[in-house]
Amino acid sequence: MERTHRFVLMAMISVLVLVVASPVLATEDTTEGETTGTTVAPEQISEGEGPAVEEPVAEVEVQEQPWTARFIYPAIVVITIVLIIGIAISYNRNVRHRYEVVG
Repeated sequence: MERTHRFVLMAMISVLVLVVASPVLATEDTTEGETTGTTVAPEQISEGEGPAVEEPVAEVEVQEQPWTARFIYPAIVVITIVLIIGIAISYNRNVRHRYEVVG
């Protein structure tokens, strides 16, 4: 095998490994330290006895994107683009000039 073919083969294998491994890397283990809580009204309020218990609206925290969305996915896109450009250059250097058009 030529050096270029080995490089293209290794690049394709590495992209395949990244694509297969990205869902595994994207999952986060959030079970550690999480607890669930239940809020119980201090006394039962039936209809007609008083107003409903109003709870303040909980503020929604803005969560930062996980590191996979910020780094892995753009890296896969860049590697794929570089791989396609490398294949096009390899084709133009090797295969295109092998045959001659007679006409």
